[in-house]
Amino acid sequence: MISPPVLHINRVMKILIHMCCAHCYAKFLTGLQQEEDKPAQAAGLWFNPNIHPLIEYRRRLKAVRMLAERHQWQVHILDEYGLKSFCRQIHPNYDMPERCRTCYQIRLEEAAGFAAANGYDTLATTLCTSRHQDHNLIRDAGQQAAANAGIGFWYRDLRESEPDPKLLQGLYKQQYCGCVFSEEDRYRNTTLHCYEKAGRNEQPG
Repeated sequence: MISPPVLHINRVMKILIHMCCAHCYAKFLTGLQQEEDKPAQAAGLWFNPNIHPLIEYRRRLKAVRMLAERHQWQVHILDEYGLKSFCRQIHPNYDMPERCRTCYQIRLEEAAGFAAANGYDTLATTLCTSRHQDHNLIRDAGQQAAANAGIGFWYRDLRESEPDPKLLQGLYKQQYCGCVFSEEDRYRNTTLHCYEKAGRNEQPG
């Protein structure tokens, strides 16, 4: 078993880390190892009703549970598959960046409320490890959510953080952000699962 990283964060006593997936959580904890000053207590929180379809959601949550169990890291799970509620909340702004702005707000507001209700004085998110997310929107949503909950928001650009591969050995790694709209964006211009002979003998319907 690999021991959890010793976290040292300036002016942070107890931090709750909203986690989007197992891989980003490992990246985030690795990045925190570079922080100094007083040590902090840290725990993860899974709340991602934006992830679709259902099997994808289950794969990612399973990887998070396995990571936490494997390394004995504290993780809170809010298990909510939210296809219908997510689509209602982002309607009619399905395109980026408004879709992403709303998505960040949904998740970080819930995480901030959970943090405040459970004795955490600071919120963070593994979204800040991604090279594909809008960090300005993440920071804005996190700061607003934390302020509404009466706690702090901790942000660092951790895109270059790289965890020990042993932390993630055998765990599922996703190929797109989460929602069905991001899945379309990811694969639209690829030929993945396309039938190479498609169109040769097909007639218009």
